[in-house]
Amino acid sequence: MPPTPLRRSVSVAVPDRRHLAVLGISALLGAGVAFSVSDEVAAPAEAEERVVAEAAPAGIAGTAEETPVPVVVDDRFVRSVARELLVEQQQPEDLTNLDLVVRDVLGQGPRDAADARRATEATLLGHGPGGPLDAAEPADTPCPPSARACIDVSGKSAWLQEGGRVTYGPVPVTTGRPGYETALGSHRVLRHVRHDHSIPFDSPMPFSTYFTVSGMAFHEGRLEEPSHGCIHLGHHAASEFFEQLRAGDEVFAF
Repeated sequence: MPPTPLRRSVSVAVPDRRHLAVLGISALLGAGVAFSVSDEVAAPAEAEERVVAEAAPAGIAGTAEETPVPVVVDDRFVRSVARELLVEQQQPEDLTNLDLVVRDVLGQGPRDAADARRATEATLLGHGPGGPLDAAEPADTPCPPSARACIDVSGKSAWLQEGGRVTYGPVPVTTGRPGYETALGSHRVLRHVRHDHSIPFDSPMPFSTYFTVSGMAFHEGRLEEPSHGCIHLGHHAASEFFEQLRAGDEVFAF
């Protein structure tokens, strides 16, 4: 009978409840340490953000407030405003002499940007100040009641009327010089050009109200010298004729 083999007893250590409790506490302590470390790492970043936020002046979000640049009211400014207004009015720029617009606006004296803009708009629209000049009522004249504007060529005066009743004027005028006499008789208003310039005579013609196909017009001009056929008026009178007369109105020169 063979001998019976010897059995070795192996003892396995089984953790008791006390040991398990110790291990659990250690795990919890480790997790707490980890959370503590992560909190300590995040804290300096948050503190830095608070410092930056407190250092920035109120009302400024990362950029410095820009100082407004003062507007210089000069010829370039007036031209820019005039072009903008012409676009708004759907008017072609080539029919307006911007040099005369600049002269009219800047010639009224120093002004701020808002005033200059209003003056430019008024100039483009042809609104002029003033009213009729002091003058005697015209005596019986050959100007018919149907005419809206009458020109006394020899008497160097002109006026506006409605149904034969004078509504503006008479005002002093100058008429055509020898060789450029103003055309007599009945004419009709053809067109208005607020800012015009005579190319043949290189002369400005503000408030031009044309009444002949040959180019005769009421316009602002010098009253101390004769014209080349046009009717020179003072500034106030020229603006009034420009505003009151409409295309098709009768103009009578005698």
